[in-house]
Amino acid sequence: MTPFTLRHLEYGFDNICRQIMHPEDVCAAAEPIMQEIGVAEVVDITHLDRLGIPVWAAIRPRAPPGSKPVHTGAGMTAAYAKSAAMLEAVERFSGEYRGRVFNIASYEQIGLTRAVDPHDLILPRTLEVGEQLQWCTAWDLLNNAECQIPANAVYYPYDPMSMAAQLFRSDANGLAAGYEPEEALLRGMLEVIENDAMSVAHQEGSFPVRLTFDDGSPVADICEILAGEGIDVHLWLIPGKTGVPTVAAAADDTIARDPFMVITGSATDLNPECAAEKALLSIICNRAGHLHAKESGVVKIRHGMIEKAGYERYKRINKIWFAEAGALPVEDVPDLSSRYVDEDIRTVLSAVDPHADRVCAVDLTKTALPASRVIIPGFEVSYLDPSRTKSIAPNPYTEQYY
Repeated sequence: MTPFTLRHLEYGFDNICRQIMHPEDVCAAAEPIMQEIGVAEVVDITHLDRLGIPVWAAIRPRAPPGSKPVHTGAGMTAAYAKSAAMLEAVERFSGEYRGRVFNIASYEQIGLTRAVDPHDLILPRTLEVGEQLQWCTAWDLLNNAECQIPANAVYYPYDPMSMAAQLFRSDANGLAAGYEPEEALLRGMLEVIENDAMSVAHQEGSFPVRLTFDDGSPVADICEILAGEGIDVHLWLIPGKTGVPTVAAAADDTIARDPFMVITGSATDLNPECAAEKALLSIICNRAGHLHAKESGVVKIRHGMIEKAGYERYKRINKIWFAEAGALPVEDVPDLSSRYVDEDIRTVLSAVDPHADRVCAVDLTKTALPASRVIIPGFEVSYLDPSRTKSIAPNPYTEQYY
């Protein structure tokens, strides 16, 4: 495998949510790819919600079972929202298995020093000694070396087709696309840190502190739009083990009083204001996505617990999002970001280093836009999959080899 070399890349679109290229340039690069990846249409769904904040959807009707057929993006401009929706479609397409030949072997056969210990991925069960798995080659960014990692942690959706064992239900954590490989890599790393921080906070049953913003800031402007439509917004700072800011956001639509409109979101970024804006945009995205699914029938509306609980009970179930807590001005949260993507990647790696032995990256690029999957063994994932907590699956190798 070719070592991953970081190029010195400056953020060219310097708004609060920094990125290398202007959203219109990202759209121009992504549009020719849409047909190639099975996107039938890219549509403006802003009108479905009363907020007026741009939301676009890229619809991929023939997405494989287990994958999303509708990819949404939100932003303060139409180009930003449209580019975000198309990048998510590229990301998910790139993360799907496309006939790659895997090495099938047990952890013992691969070698304990060459391979990621599957138990470090936090399994819902104990792996049997000698159990056959499918393996991918990854690049370990912390140790600057090649390593082997179970394919179950790389591809989404993942189906070993009875040729090997499945370790856990696959997910898209750490899967990202960007205009350049470095951008995709950074986005994937931040998502893994986000879900680790959210997992720990949920396990502890509380969020530490509310985050406040001065009037006139971009985040305050979004909150004002939501408040004007009867939507209460709650913003929380979740420092996590790395100290890279994660912001959790909850929106309570007091007008609709619909449990499906009690929506939460989160995001991680070296810049705490950027993390907050992205968390709010994920909420706006999810609102419009729900309304689009309800109107179009492209996606079957999820019933079950949310519908049965009703509005008030569902809020009680998610009470940690609405609890009272002390407030912290965003100005008091260190901004760790720089003007360069590679410098931000190195800052993130330095923050992760004390808490992980490896940071694994797999190049999944299948189109003109790069995509990658980042896995940080040992980082928590229970926020996405409650069956995967560190207490469930003991490691049979601990006594034998360590």
